[in-house]
Order: sequence, then C-alpha cells, then structure tokens
Amino acid sequence: MEIRNLNTFLQVVSIKNFTQAAKILGYSQSNVSAQIQQLEREVGAPLFNRIGRQVTLTQHGEELIPYAQKIVATALLMENFLKSKESLGGTLRIGMVESLYEILFESSLLRYHQHFPNVKVELVVDDTATLKNRMQTGVLDFACLIAEPLPKTQWHTWYSRKEDIVVIANPGNHLCRQNSLTLSDLKDEEFILMELTAPYIVTFQSAMSAQNITLRPFLTLQSANTATRLVSKGNFLSVLPQYTVVQAAKQGDVVILPITDFCDSSYVQTVLHANKVMTPQIEGFLQEIQAVIETETSRL
Repeated sequence: MEIRNLNTFLQVVSIKNFTQAAKILGYSQSNVSAQIQQLEREVGAPLFNRIGRQVTLTQHGEELIPYAQKIVATALLMENFLKSKESLGGTLRIGMVESLYEILFESSLLRYHQHFPNVKVELVVDDTATLKNRMQTGVLDFACLIAEPLPKTQWHTWYSRKEDIVVIANPGNHLCRQNSLTLSDLKDEEFILMELTAPYIVTFQSAMSAQNITLRPFLTLQSANTATRLVSKGNFLSVLPQYTVVQAAKQGDVVILPITDFCDSSYVQTVLHANKVMTPQIEGFLQEIQAVIETETSRL
C-alpha cells in the first residue's frame, strides 16, 4: 500500500472532488483516479460513491480515514525525524482574518522564519466563511479565525482564546461623559463596522434589533486598525474585539463605552480541517502564533 495513494485519498476526502484534488496535488485527474482505484483494490472495497459529479464516502471509506491519517502522519514524521527545523522545507499555506493579521502575522512570521528558514509561507487574508471554505477544499493548511467554537466532527481547533467584544467611540463623543449606557443610547450614532457576516457583528445587530433600533453603518470594512483610526478622528462608533483597540484606548485615542445591556465575546482560534495531517512545519507556526496571541492579550 503506497503512502502516496493514502495521501491522495485524504485530499479527495477533504474536498470531495477528484479534479480539484488533482490540481492541489499537481497530478492529472486520471492519475488521481488510478491511485484511488489501486487503493480500493488493495483494501478490497470501494471507498467512494461516484454518482454523476457527486463524490461521497462509502462506509469503508469512512472507516479508512483514521488509519490513513495515522499512516500518512507517521510517514511524515519518519521523513523528518532526522532533520533539524532549519533543514525542513516545503510550503505552508495560512489564512487569517484581517484584524488578526494586523496583530499576529508579522511577529509570528519573523519568529517562525528563524526556526524554519527553508519553509515558504503563503498567506491569504479574508473573512471567516471564505477561509473555512478554503480549508475544506485543501487550499489552506490552517487558519486564524474569530468565531464561535467550530464542530469537532469537522474541525480541529488547535488553540482557542475567549475575547470580549466592545463598542468604542471618539473621546469627544457626548456618550463618553456618561458612566453607564444602554444600547438605546446608541440609536442616533453612526457606525463603522467589520464585515456584516462577522459573528460578533451579527450578534450586535440582533441585540439592537431586539430593542427596535436600526443600526446605521456608514462604512463596512475588514481592517480593525483602520476602523479604530477612523473612530479616533471622527465622531463614529465601532464594534470590535477588545484586543484590537486596547492600545488605542490606553493612549486616549478612543474610549471603550460602558454599555450595561450588551455583553458579548468571541474566540480567537487557530483551526485545521479534521482530516488535515499535522506536520512539524504546521505545528511550528501554530506554536509561534499561540505565543504571540498570549503576549498581545496579556497586555489587556
């Protein structure tokens, strides 16, 4: 039984498409089909149902997954166990949401490159939904997200940290003179918001709607740093994870509003698809990201 065939099997499992698996692996579609057929002959049972363009796992395919993962992972460890971090190569494909990229990527990359100088890193910055889709299709090795905990049946959350969501204002805003506020006090304010699909934005909009308040965002964007700078320069509000605004708040550029009837949090997470094989290269970057997250959030 060839390791290559098992790796191809896992790639097809991840994206459920022979053509896309072939593109990612650098094979022809016929080559991928031949590898799967050879594996099916060796196993003695079909691994996929092929109905039109739909590819689904058979019961035998489902049962093979954990064994294939262990074998492929062990083969990678055997390939690398005599190598130092400095001699490991390959390409690492990482996804990050914008607000985490601004805080984490530069420091993480510099630390990682010192330990893995021969690993090439490719970065995709996008929203949570897009990054999850790219992990499902095998385009990304892992991603850094801000989201609710993901189902363990499909995702492996390597690291997670709960972070508060806050509303910020320009120091000159009249709301900053009050010791306590409610959501109804925000009804006439203009907002700068992250993408409207962000989980914490959805929660905030729902809380406002529950009080019959129409939220009026005049700008939506993906950069928490840009949103914070704009609030510091204009009479706007924004809803952001606290770690993204703590330094600006300490410097007096923005004020975190004391809202009594809104309390929300989200999770900063490093996530892999459940079928992704962990390699030393992936684990090394995950460790660096965790170290940077804990350093940054310890300043709160």
